[in-house]
Amino acid sequence: MERKIGFLQALKLFWTNYVNFKGRSRRSEYWYMTLWHMIFMIPALILLILGLIMLVSGISSYSGEVTAMGTLLLIMFFIYIGIYSFATFIPSWALLVRRFHDTGRKMLIPVIYFTVLIVTNIIVTLINAMDPEYANVSSIITLILIYIIYIALGIYCLVICCLDSERKTNKYGTSHKYGNHIRPNINAYENTFNPKENEQLGQTPKQDELKY
Repeated sequence: MERKIGFLQALKLFWTNYVNFKGRSRRSEYWYMTLWHMIFMIPALILLILGLIMLVSGISSYSGEVTAMGTLLLIMFFIYIGIYSFATFIPSWALLVRRFHDTGRKMLIPVIYFTVLIVTNIIVTLINAMDPEYANVSSIITLILIYIIYIALGIYCLVICCLDSERKTNKYGTSHKYGNHIRPNINAYENTFNPKENEQLGQTPKQDELKY
């Protein structure tokens, strides 16, 4: 029977599985947590908007106090984003890996995706420091190539995260959505919904599995 994951439970699972790169996470768990991320970004968005408004207003009106307040709000915005990103980086990575596992895929693409993310941030920081005006053509080409790879991987991960759970039990565990009614077997997959077929294959499903 399907085991549903609610909105609050998704948040709990996100933090209790902080460094869990094994097992599976169903689609609802992933997207509920995405919604939580959006909610947690609301304070940062408010700080950013107010900070920009006050900064522009202060500069245009030559008001040092308003400019200082706007600058302070922007600093708070960057601090909030930095702390939140640092706190959620590993569990977000782990959740993406478990979502891939839930669809029967390995963790290779999530590893590459987050590696490209880190490398992209490092390269962008270096280019901004060494060539802030982007006068060098190689800097522009490098950024374009990196962003193309990053966006392509991001789209692929997005598509995978929209897929339904793999129904059968795979090497990463039992499906949280469909349970263990379809389980792998050495010679073939046992069909617990069809006892006659199991008898022909020499397999006898348990009595409680037939009561679905």
